[in-house]
Amino acid sequence: MRYSKCVRCASMVGWIGLFTNLVLLILKGFVGIISGSQALVADAMYSAKDVVSSILVIIGLKVSNQPLDREHPYGHGKIEFILSMVISVVFLVVTAFLFVHAVQILMNGDEHRAPHMIALWTALISVSVNVVMYYYTRCVSIEVNSPMVRTLSHHHYADATSSVAVAIGIIGAHYLGMPWIDTMVALFEIVHLMYLGGDVFKEAYKGLMDRSAPEPVREKIDAVVRKVDGVHDVDELRTRLVGQEIWVDLIIQVDPGLSVEQATEISEAVIERLSARIPHIGSVQVKFTSHEIQHIDHGQGTNPEPGQDALPENAQ
Repeated sequence: MRYSKCVRCASMVGWIGLFTNLVLLILKGFVGIISGSQALVADAMYSAKDVVSSILVIIGLKVSNQPLDREHPYGHGKIEFILSMVISVVFLVVTAFLFVHAVQILMNGDEHRAPHMIALWTALISVSVNVVMYYYTRCVSIEVNSPMVRTLSHHHYADATSSVAVAIGIIGAHYLGMPWIDTMVALFEIVHLMYLGGDVFKEAYKGLMDRSAPEPVREKIDAVVRKVDGVHDVDELRTRLVGQEIWVDLIIQVDPGLSVEQATEISEAVIERLSARIPHIGSVQVKFTSHEIQHIDHGQGTNPEPGQDALPENAQ
C-alpha cells in the first residue's frame, strides 16, 4: 500500500459500507413506500445488496488475510470468490421475483400514480452518498486488490446511476404527465440488478477456476524477470489469482556453465525483484533450466544435488 492510512481505510471499508448502505436502505425503502415510488423501492434493493456485500467484505477480508496453516497450505484467498458467488446467487433470485412484480404493476394501468416529490430529494441524497462511497471503495480496492471490495465499488457506481434514473423518472411522472414512467424505471433497475448479479457470478467463477492474471500484469512480470542478470530467457510463465494476491510459477533459462548454487542465486534474485516491482504478489515458484540442468526447482532449505528437485519456495 502506498500510504500508512490505507491500512486503516482497508480495515474500515466494510463497516463504513455497512452503516452507510443500511441507512440508505431504510431511507429509500420507507420514503419509496409512503411516496408511492416503485422506482425508489427498487432502488432500495441496490442498498440491500450492498448491505449484504459489506457484511461479506468484513468476513472475507478477515478470513483471506489469515496466515497459511497445515489445512490451508495455499492460504484462504478464495473465500472472497466464494462469498462473491453467494451474493450473486441471492440477488439473482430476489430480483427475479421483483421483475415479475414490476411487470404486473406496469400492465395494470390503474396503479400508475405520480410519486410524492419527497422521493426526488431522497434519490438526490442517494446519488451524492453513493458517488462518495464509489470513490472511497475504488481507492481501497486498488490498494488491497480485493475482489470483494472491487465488487462493492462497482455496486456503489451502479447505485448512483440508478438513483439518477429514479430522479429523472419522478420528474417525468410529475412534469410530463407520465406516471407510468416511475414503474418503467423500477423495471429497468431490476433488469440492471439481474445483470450485475450475473456479472459478479461470472467473475467469482473465474476466480474459483484459477483465472490467470490480466495480460498487462503478465507482460510486466515477464519484462521484470528478463531484466534480472543471468536470466537468458523465460521458458514458461503461469499466473493465477488467489483472492487479493497473484501467484506466479516460472521456468527460466540460465547459462549451462553455471553451478546449481549460482543458478539458485539467480532464482532468488528473480523472486526479490518480482516482490519489489509487482503489486500484490503472493507465492512465487521459480525453476531454472539449461542444456545441462533440466527443470531444477528453486526452494527453501539446503540446495539439492544436481538432478534432484528442491522444495518450492513461496515469496510473500
